[in-house]
Amino acid sequence: MANVTDPLARPIHGTNPQNLIEYITRQRIYDSQYWKEHLFGCTAADVAEKAAIQLKAIGGSYGGNAKPTRFLSLVLKMLQIQPDDDIVYELIANENFKYVRALGAFYLRLTGRPADIYEKLEPLYHDFRKLRYRNPMDWRLMHLDELIDELLTEDRVCGIALPRLPNRDVLVDGCRMNTFNLDGPRNSTVCTKFDLPLNDIGSMGDAKLDYCTKAVERIEEELNSMAQGGVALARSALVERGHEFEPINERKDVDELKHMISEKKEDGETIGENQINKALSENGIKRKSSDKLKSKSKKKKFGSLFKTSADEKVSDHGKKVRSKIKESENVKADGKEGTEEYWNAQRAKLGLKPLKE
Repeated sequence: MANVTDPLARPIHGTNPQNLIEYITRQRIYDSQYWKEHLFGCTAADVAEKAAIQLKAIGGSYGGNAKPTRFLSLVLKMLQIQPDDDIVYELIANENFKYVRALGAFYLRLTGRPADIYEKLEPLYHDFRKLRYRNPMDWRLMHLDELIDELLTEDRVCGIALPRLPNRDVLVDGCRMNTFNLDGPRNSTVCTKFDLPLNDIGSMGDAKLDYCTKAVERIEEELNSMAQGGVALARSALVERGHEFEPINERKDVDELKHMISEKKEDGETIGENQINKALSENGIKRKSSDKLKSKSKKKKFGSLFKTSADEKVSDHGKKVRSKIKESENVKADGKEGTEEYWNAQRAKLGLKPLKE
């Protein structure tokens, strides 16, 4: 009876809330040690506490036997006990524990109404904290805003099939017919930065086109300043929009910096690697390996731990070979190869008696 849904829980999308997770995954969660030891008889407060203390990563199933993560076990426990909407909203509004917020957002995406999902999850686009995500075979880092974007755009997240979510435009049109409580487009970070009240554009009439044109010009000016500062994404965005700008002459700046360093060395001053990197970063230049000042390192001579090194042995062997070659050439010069004098000389080197006449 520990795996039965709360009798007072209402159906979600016309079915038992626990059925939102596939049957095989549910059975693996029921058989897991974490479910039996830590999630037996938990309330909503216990789930929030365990998510804040014990939850260190998000993800679905991992390993060869598809073992469920703690994140997935807590999601199933919330589907089983079905906490109140106010409790879920408090989990999402929690700014101290990022995994508690991720848990509440995932549960709301599974069980919430479309308008409530957009209304509660879109503000989390401004949360850029890092999360540990456990893949089936490895780990990776992701940000909380990436998780929110996947929840609003993808069909499967953490190996769980999400209920279908209508497009935001459909809900905005329905709001005008008093069907939903979603008013206007989403306020993005661009709107906040440039003070653009895009929600009120529909009531501006003829001034709408001029207003949008000025807003685009302000955004492009900001992109241009970022591109001149060395931001690669801003430069690529301008290229996609058909803008042409002069590339940053990094080679010239580096040569000027090297000339300055050489002048300081002539004056007797010293300059370190940290000062070089700081000067390059102030100019928006990324240091390349070819721009580093390479110092010739002298060959280290260690003590006489061994009599001779491998290099010395090779060099000695080469000297012996060269001397033998020279001797053979001298012999060839004295007497022709194959004559009696030649073979007597060779036998004398080997300590043998000369050939008999």
